[in-house]
Amino acid sequence: MFVTLSVDVSHLGQRIKAARESRKLSPTKVAALADMSVANLYRIEAEDTKSIPWDTLKRLGDALGEDFDAEVKAALKEILES
Repeated sequence: MFVTLSVDVSHLGQRIKAARESRKLSPTKVAALADMSVANLYRIEAEDTKSIPWDTLKRLGDALGEDFDAEVKAALKEILES
């Protein structure tokens, strides 16, 4: 079974960009570390994408030393408890 959930985590793209910039990492470096295209990273940072696959979010977090998927988990928990 495949389930798709939509979770609004406001300003996630901006926070990913801020984390990258605070570590003085280029988009090319982060994209390589996260095994994704630079174009896709730019779309995520600009919040110009309809969705971010969970595994992509996890790889970005690993590349930047952040736990971005923790916020998604918290949002999902809130949805499930309501």
